[in-house]
Amino acid sequence: MAAGQPFSGRVLNAGCGEGSYCPWIETQAGVTRVDNIDVSVPPDFQQWHPDPRHHVEIGSLTSLPYADATFDAALCTEVIEHIPDHESAARELARVLRPGGILIASVPYRPAPYDPNHARADYSLEEFRALLGDAGLIIEDHRLCCHALLRAVMLYWRRPLIRFGANRTPYVPRLAMSAIAHADRTLRIGAPWDLVVRARKHATAG
Repeated sequence: MAAGQPFSGRVLNAGCGEGSYCPWIETQAGVTRVDNIDVSVPPDFQQWHPDPRHHVEIGSLTSLPYADATFDAALCTEVIEHIPDHESAARELARVLRPGGILIASVPYRPAPYDPNHARADYSLEEFRALLGDAGLIIEDHRLCCHALLRAVMLYWRRPLIRFGANRTPYVPRLAMSAIAHADRTLRIGAPWDLVVRARKHATAG
């Protein structure tokens, strides 16, 4: 993604899960509040993520419990492919963003490996652009990622040798993870599994 587009203001972490992206959001100095929402959130979520900017809510992306134009930015990673009514999810993400607000989202990129937990297997860039576009979101930038090196990390996370911390997550040292991610992005060995986009709500949208 192009530099110079950090999150700021109030941020929605849509489909937050255990909060894997919370540490990244916390690095964005301009963020004033983070609303983390999922259909099921671990009871220790706020203990794991004690930054006072974090707030937690149980809810669905197809019916978000927020007023129109509440958020300055939203993050939705590896979530939309799990939702049968992905059109409603896209419309809800657009609805709660203010005009000009930013969405960073990722989905499996075609051809992705089979996952029985997905409502749909994958997306092409054109399909995802159309889905977001129909909701009033314009893709400004995109990247293909998760090549062979990051896929190896994903396999490790599914069958970890070491668990670490209060939430017993698989342990990969931060420096090692950064080096692997950099190498994966540079070498691009193997076909990509993920599509990541930065989209913006149309400035004249309601």
